[in-house]
Amino acid sequence: MRQRWLSGRAFVLHGLLVVIVPACLLAGWWQVHRALSGNLLSYLYSIEWPAFAVIAVFGWWQLIHDVPLGGSEGPGPLRPPAMRFLLSGGEEARVGDLEWDATLETPELRAYNDYLATLAKSGGRKTWANPKGLPDGSGTEGMSGSGGVEGR
Repeated sequence: MRQRWLSGRAFVLHGLLVVIVPACLLAGWWQVHRALSGNLLSYLYSIEWPAFAVIAVFGWWQLIHDVPLGGSEGPGPLRPPAMRFLLSGGEEARVGDLEWDATLETPELRAYNDYLATLAKSGGRKTWANPKGLPDGSGTEGMSGSGGVEGR
């Protein structure tokens, strides 16, 4: 409980609240005086600025009472949610139960998947000299000194 109100994050939120709420109320008071001077649009703004102050208090309250994702024991390992799918027969399947059917691949998809597998195995990095991340700088053919634009 004490950590909620006295942590570093809480002090930043308290400071923001102390600055934002009076500023919004002051702007609302200023708009009231402008509205009474004959500026009809300021009637709307004289309501809007205090509403912003209320929204700031609501947001401050929500952020102070926010519980981080790992509960009170601190951040823990994040696990993906169990993904389930319904198969065409109506039975349920999990992600681990599904298998890829290579016969459904188009030649373009197969070529792209092979390209991605090559990149994953090579461990090549993308650089100016190797913009595609291919091994041994093989991604630089056809490039000239003008940034890869030929014929200019």
